[in-house]
Amino acid sequence: MRSFRHGHASHPDWRTAAELVLAQLEHRQGQPPTHQATAASGLGLLYVTEAFAGHLGDIAALFDTHLPDVQWVGAGAHGVCVAGAEYVDEPALAAMICELPDDDWRIFSGKQRLPVAGDEAAELPSAVLVHADPSTPDLAELISELATRTGNGVLFGGLIGGDNDGTQLAERPVQGGLSGVAFGQSVRLLSRLTQGCAPLAREHRISDCSSHYIRELDGRPALDVLLEDLDVPETVRRSRDGDEILRALPTDRLARGLMIGFAPAQTERHIGFGDYAVRNVIGIDPHNRLLAVAAKPQHGDRAVFCTRDQRAARADLIRICTELREELETESLRVLGAHYVSCVARGEHLFGVPGAEVDIVSHNLGEIPLIGFFANGEIAGDRLYGYTGILTLFVAEETVQAS
Repeated sequence: MRSFRHGHASHPDWRTAAELVLAQLEHRQGQPPTHQATAASGLGLLYVTEAFAGHLGDIAALFDTHLPDVQWVGAGAHGVCVAGAEYVDEPALAAMICELPDDDWRIFSGKQRLPVAGDEAAELPSAVLVHADPSTPDLAELISELATRTGNGVLFGGLIGGDNDGTQLAERPVQGGLSGVAFGQSVRLLSRLTQGCAPLAREHRISDCSSHYIRELDGRPALDVLLEDLDVPETVRRSRDGDEILRALPTDRLARGLMIGFAPAQTERHIGFGDYAVRNVIGIDPHNRLLAVAAKPQHGDRAVFCTRDQRAARADLIRICTELREELETESLRVLGAHYVSCVARGEHLFGVPGAEVDIVSHNLGEIPLIGFFANGEIAGDRLYGYTGILTLFVAEETVQAS
C-alpha cells in the first residue's frame, strides 16, 4: 500500500486554489511533471477555511470532475493544517487521497447511517472519523452513542465550523449533525490525544454539583478548594467580597486562563493528564462558595484546576509522537498518512508561531503526508475534549525489498 497523496494552497479565488491542489494530487511527490501520473482512487479528505466554506460543494464538484474515482468527505473549519503549514485567517484548502480499498471504509451522515450493534450481518467499524456540527442538540450523547457502534470505541475528529455554522461534506454537502468515515477492521490506525493545558494543583473529587455548578470538592466548598490550590492568602479565602477575591488571584499563573479538567470516576486512571476533558471556569459565587463551569459535571468525577501552557503542550505533543514512533518501530509499521485535529485555542495562539504543531510531528515522525483542521472541540474515544490535539496515523506493515 502506497503513501497517501496530499496537497494544499491559498488563493483569494477558490477555483484557482482548487486547481493548484489538483495539480499536486494528480502527480505523486517526487515524480517529474512529465511523468504519467497513476489514476487516483479511494477516500478523499477535504478541508477548507471559513473564506471557502460557502464553496465547499463547488470545490468537491470540481474535484469529482478531475478525480472521478475518489469519494470526498470533509468540512469547512476555522483553519486547516497540512505537513509544513497551517492556514487560519486566509482563504485556503487542503486535500488528501487515502488510497484504501473501497470495501475498507464507508461514508456516513444523517442520511447515510451506520449499522448498530445487533444488526444482522453488520460488521462494526474499527474506528470512525467524525465531523460534528457544534449546534447539534445532545452532542456529547450522540458522540458517546456513536462510539458504541465501533468494535473498539475509537473515534477521532472534532467540531467543525468557524464563526459561522460549518458545512460538512459526505459525498455531497450536508448541514447539521454528524458525518464522516467509518473504517473497517483491515484499516490499521494509531491514535493519541495530546493536552494543551497543565495542572495547577492536585486532583480532587466532585462531592456535590448540579447543572453547571460545582458546590463541593472533596467534601469542602469548591471555591475554598480553588483558592487554596492557587495559594491565595488565607485572610482573603474567607472573604465574601468577589472583587477582593479576584484581585488576589495569581495573575501570572492564570495569564492563559483558568480551566478545570474532568475525568469520569469509573475510568481507569491514566498516567499524567491525558484523560481529562478541559472546560472553562466561568464564574465564582463568594456567598455560596461555589464555582460555575462550562460543563455539566457529575458527582464522583475527578477534577483538577489547570491553565493553558505552551511548554507543557509542546512536551506532551513530543511525548505522543515518541510513543507512536516506538510503536511503529517495534511492530515494523510505516505511515501511509496522518490526520491531525487541533483546538482553535492552540496553533499560533498557544505556540507563538504558525505551523509549530505540524513541525513537531514532522521532526519526530518524518516527512509524512498530513492533513487536518482546527476544531471548536476535539473528539477522541467517546468524549468531547477542549484545548487538545488528536493525532491519528494510517499505518501498514513494512514491505521487505527483495535483494
